[in-house]
Amino acid sequence: MRKYIGYISAVVLIVVYLRALFLPGLWHGDAFLYRQEDGSFTGSDIYAEYNMTIKPADYGTDIEFSVNDKVNHYQVKYDKNDSSRNVEVLENQTVICKGRAIGEENNWIVFDDETGSSDMIDVRVGNEVPAEEELFPNYTILYNWAVSDKTDTRGEPYMLLLILLLGVILFLDIRFPMLFWILEHRLDVDGGEPSDWYLFGQKVGRVVLSIGVLVCMVLTFTLH
Repeated sequence: MRKYIGYISAVVLIVVYLRALFLPGLWHGDAFLYRQEDGSFTGSDIYAEYNMTIKPADYGTDIEFSVNDKVNHYQVKYDKNDSSRNVEVLENQTVICKGRAIGEENNWIVFDDETGSSDMIDVRVGNEVPAEEELFPNYTILYNWAVSDKTDTRGEPYMLLLILLLGVILFLDIRFPMLFWILEHRLDVDGGEPSDWYLFGQKVGRVVLSIGVLVCMVLTFTLH
């Protein structure tokens, strides 16, 4: 009975993990903002709680973004004529950028005409805690959100390949304890058996593989 409970628990955990892996949303730094049923986005990191709504407007896109209890309203104005687009971004009715966006789908960089540079570079020293104002999205991120119809996924699907490989090795080692010993030493001995040292190393290897699977599962939700 316990064995079946273990199998059922494992299946449930895998289903929950895979569902969480492919939940849609948008990345904001290291925070993932999950898309809600009403179309809004919600997420958090160690610094703050974030909420966002994105709505189309006649001139482009309206974005309302909150960091904890502070709310900023952004108007992202743009054209879609070619690969270099005119852009104007307003924060609470004040122009914070007027320039051009250069790039391609989901990978635009906005250059401000006044400064001649972009705001994509963010330098932070050591463990310096960012000010609340620094937690709001910059105008390049706002523009990419405004013009894209696509969302990200919470996890990194490519990590599943490594998890699958480690999982298969671990399953075979547990289900067929002699398999890897036979593959490695069968042609070298005649009727021999694995030593106690080998069996101890096999148990250590199983622990290492299990830890490797758990680490990869965590990395699927932190790498992006």
